[in-house]
Amino acid sequence: MIKLIEGNGMSQFRDVIKQLGHNVEVDIEYATIIAPPPALRVQVDNMKIELDGDDVIIPEHLREHTRKVSVKATNPTTLELNRYTRVTKETESSTPVNSKAFSDVFNFDSFTSGEFEITFHDELKAGDRVAVASFGAGQRYIVLDRI
Repeated sequence: MIKLIEGNGMSQFRDVIKQLGHNVEVDIEYATIIAPPPALRVQVDNMKIELDGDDVIIPEHLREHTRKVSVKATNPTTLELNRYTRVTKETESSTPVNSKAFSDVFNFDSFTSGEFEITFHDELKAGDRVAVASFGAGQRYIVLDRI
């Protein structure tokens, strides 16, 4: 079972320290993701066996997750598109029809600020190289980050 570490970066770091303890030897190693979560398999360099989700902790920033953000526009922005071609189709299976060249100006003057949710989809994929820390006499691992 993959143990999920919740919270912001500081609380995740605190939880990892609690799990590791301050007198436990920790080794940093390189590994390759063989299969992404939920059927996680990790091959640590110079190890003959693959690790599965029960052996590895994946931090939040390497999983799909949502964050709330506040955005404030300091300078109104204008986006100007000149001489582009619109491609349209009458039906899904019809041939695209290229229209004449267009020019448009989009003003974002009314956008000042707001709260949004951003979902990060950049989770681990097969083939990703990662740095891992082993603890508990090499019985548990935590993926630190991609390398």
